Amino acid sequence: MRLVRLGFALIAILAGCSAAAAQQTPNLSEIATALAEERAQIAALRAELDRRDARLAELTARLSTATNVIEPAAPEAKPAPPPVVLSQPTAVPRFQFYADSRVRYETLHQEYEGCDGCPDRKRGRLRLRFGAEGHVTPDFTAVIGLGLGEISDPNTVYANLGNNFSRKVASWDRGYVEYHPSKVKWMRLMAGKFPYTWQRSSMTFDVDFYPEGLNQRFSFDLGSSAVKSVGAQAFELIVNEQPGDRHMTIVGGQLTAAISAIPKVVTRIAVTGLDIDNPEFMLRALLDGTDTGVRNTNAVLGTGPAAQLLSGYRYANVIVDNAVATPWPKLPIIFGFEYQKNLEAANDRDKGLSFRVDAGRAQRRGDWDGGWHVFRVEQDAILAGLGESDWRAPSNVLQHRFALNRMMNENVQLGFTLYRGRTLDPTLRGALTAPNFVPGIREPWMNRAYFDITYRYWRAMDSVGSPGIVDHEAPRAVCLTTQNIPVAAGQCHRLAI
Repeated sequence: MRLVRLGFALIAILAGCSAAAAQQTPNLSEIATALAEERAQIAALRAELDRRDARLAELTARLSTATNVIEPAAPEAKPAPPPVVLSQPTAVPRFQFYADSRVRYETLHQEYEGCDGCPDRKRGRLRLRFGAEGHVTPDFTAVIGLGLGEISDPNTVYANLGNNFSRKVASWDRGYVEYHPSKVKWMRLMAGKFPYTWQRSSMTFDVDFYPEGLNQRFSFDLGSSAVKSVGAQAFELIVNEQPGDRHMTIVGGQLTAAISAIPKVVTRIAVTGLDIDNPEFMLRALLDGTDTGVRNTNAVLGTGPAAQLLSGYRYANVIVDNAVATPWPKLPIIFGFEYQKNLEAANDRDKGLSFRVDAGRAQRRGDWDGGWHVFRVEQDAILAGLGESDWRAPSNVLQHRFALNRMMNENVQLGFTLYRGRTLDPTLRGALTAPNFVPGIREPWMNRAYFDITYRYWRAMDSVGSPGIVDHEAPRAVCLTTQNIPVAAGQCHRLAI
């Protein structure tokens, strides 16, 4: 019985296992199917990934090819940034300063056999200048400046030493506003009392003058290998203001061109015309002593305060300068000539000629520069009151100028200048001659020598642009930021040497 029960139990267990196996078989099939589907999806994803890898490799190859094509042009594009840096308004300080000091030992000597009273003078002189240049707005520049000098002598920027230790008088020697729109770089407009902006020599204007009035300047850089640049300008100056609008005025214009027809040689040509209206007011100032800068040497009618100029004054002037680049950077050479004619002269003494040779530079320590200038100016070729005060005479004169300078460093220069001149025709009325000189023989030479030491408080820079002249520069502004001013001593458009 016991065995029978055990047999039925075994049969029941086997029947249960068969039923369970029958129930689990479908579930395993579903799992296999799902597994197969997942494997298919994985294969599809791998195929898509391979496709995208291939696409990425293709794009990378194309980008590399494009980069290789652009890279050779990159070195040519690199020079482009510098103009952008130069034109940044933040590069120019709102205010800049200029200043210089010069101490001079001067000798004046003239003699001939039997001369009684010939000049033989030695004196010390001093020049001090200080000013500021403002760049508050991008299109305007304003400049003000102080300098030593005699109030009654517009032809000098020096004060004599030895007047009982007196204080030296300083006055405003310049003050102007310049308009130079950033969008019209070829135009510059000025108004006030400013340095010379046109090309000229000391034959026609004393180097120490600061013209007063208006100036319009237009210049174009052509970039041509033959014609470098051209320019035109006009100026309207007031010399002596009078009631009733009968002022003494100067109205003129100039055309310029820079040409390089020969390698390493640049020729600059300037053609100027100007008209002087009511010049007798300057004659009055010379005769009554209110202007002590020079003495009148022009032909006049009458005597004393009632004297009148014989000629009118309308200039035609041509200057040709040639700058030659030599194999030695420290030794450029400039030579040129000038022709001046007074178109309204009442006589045939109406012409002036000049020639000059200059060599060297004055930029760095150890530099030398020097030159020789010679002028031959007839009596009525120029208006005497505007002439050079360092000469033997402003007109009716043969004048030499010799100069030699050495830069001790970028701020200090030693200089020697010799003016050697004589009157052309001592027989003319108004001619300047040595004391007790007997007309009929050639006047003896007058020699004026300058020994200078000049200290510029920083290296000079142009602020209105150097006009290029045929003699030593008139005072020019230079540029200085406030951080450049030494604490113990506490330097654009302009210092002169």
